[in-house]
Amino acid sequence: MKSDDLKCVLLLMVGIVALNGVTSSVAEDWSTYRHDVRRSGVTKETLRFPLRQSWIMKSAVVPQTAWTGPAKWDAYSGNSGLQSMRNFDPCFYVTASQGILYFGSSADDAVHAIEIKSGTERWVYFTESAVRFPPTIAEGRVFFGSDDGFVYCCDQFTGELVWKRCASPRNRYVTSNRKIISMWPVRTGVVVEDGRAIFGGSLVPWEPSYLWKVNSQDGGTELDDCFQSTAEGVTLQGALLTSSDRIYVPQGRAAPLSFDRQDGTMEGAIGEAGGVFCVLTEDEMLLAGPQNQKSSDTQLRLADGENRERLATFSGTNRILLEGDQAWIPTGGKLKLLARSAYVDAQIKANQSLAIIEKGKRKKDEIEPSVLEKASADYKAAKSAENAAWKWEVDCPAPKGFIKAGDVIVAGLDHEVRAYSAKSGKLVWQHAVEGIAHGLAVADGHLFVSTGLGHIYAFGANN
Repeated sequence: MKSDDLKCVLLLMVGIVALNGVTSSVAEDWSTYRHDVRRSGVTKETLRFPLRQSWIMKSAVVPQTAWTGPAKWDAYSGNSGLQSMRNFDPCFYVTASQGILYFGSSADDAVHAIEIKSGTERWVYFTESAVRFPPTIAEGRVFFGSDDGFVYCCDQFTGELVWKRCASPRNRYVTSNRKIISMWPVRTGVVVEDGRAIFGGSLVPWEPSYLWKVNSQDGGTELDDCFQSTAEGVTLQGALLTSSDRIYVPQGRAAPLSFDRQDGTMEGAIGEAGGVFCVLTEDEMLLAGPQNQKSSDTQLRLADGENRERLATFSGTNRILLEGDQAWIPTGGKLKLLARSAYVDAQIKANQSLAIIEKGKRKKDEIEPSVLEKASADYKAAKSAENAAWKWEVDCPAPKGFIKAGDVIVAGLDHEVRAYSAKSGKLVWQHAVEGIAHGLAVADGHLFVSTGLGHIYAFGANN
């Protein structure tokens, strides 16, 4: 058989196999926290079910979180069961690239590199304090920050230090939660794009906070578009998000901040929600939540990244996945699929009509009856459109970890991880784990699950 004929046969065989769903997998790295700089938690890589446990890594010490969590109750307002606003490090989140898994540890103050196939350690790099976010992998290197106040750049394959930089003009150390940390710990993760590394050093609002964009090759700020920006009265804590024009920084108990990406100028707070779980859509809408610690106020709020105004609210949830115009939302013990644009447009119209109706109640003589009648009809139509935007729902407890891999939604639960069809909501696979499955990632044909006990599970295909 001629070479060209053989190629045609092989291509035809590959096409037949893909159509039958045997090996139509897509390979992608999970190179930063929640996959990408929008923190979408969405990857095109597919998983082949059923999965089996390949290996498990168990830390001798559970994660040492930066903050001890919310108060047990709010005596003034009578609320209990409060939620944490700064729970960005409940487990050892992971990143993965080229057959190597990476994670930062708040238990032993180090970054670890693990061989995915075997689960054996390839290298470890120790810092002077906790590493709360996984390294970002780029340019053959790993970039990460530490509570010691430094950002580090190491070789991806050997762990050898390339450069390190202090995240404040001067460093000063204090004690916090049984550890010694900098007054300017790096708790933002590191974004690496287009030869630049972006990170922040911050702890409390009564000390200045620092946002940096440096040359990723050497950590320097000599290039024209590099900067060190100082912000007063804020805290920079939680994974950074970026668009082509802006840098978004969570604060925890206050609304996320927007900075100009070119020169680091602070533009102000965005939306009305706090928390450290933030997602930036492809059309630059920022989702953040919750607004406060009250358990009854669990919700995500959607704000326009350009004008920083709130547009819509998703109640009863603190997690969301977005891909195109589809949104998967866990709420009220259900996992639901939503047509996002239709829902947001309907909610905006409902709010506009409601504002007219409420004004009519206060100032009856200033609004014509016909205007009020139309507003009432528009409100009912908008609420009907809101309901119609929900496509399906299935039973699912509120997840802590929540990602999309190919055509499945993976939910990290208490002592369990589940996979659902993204198209129909059908349960595809489930497996028990020890602890709460906060962290999920997919790479190299594996699902990685990080729990609050300091365990990291690797699940791969049966064959």
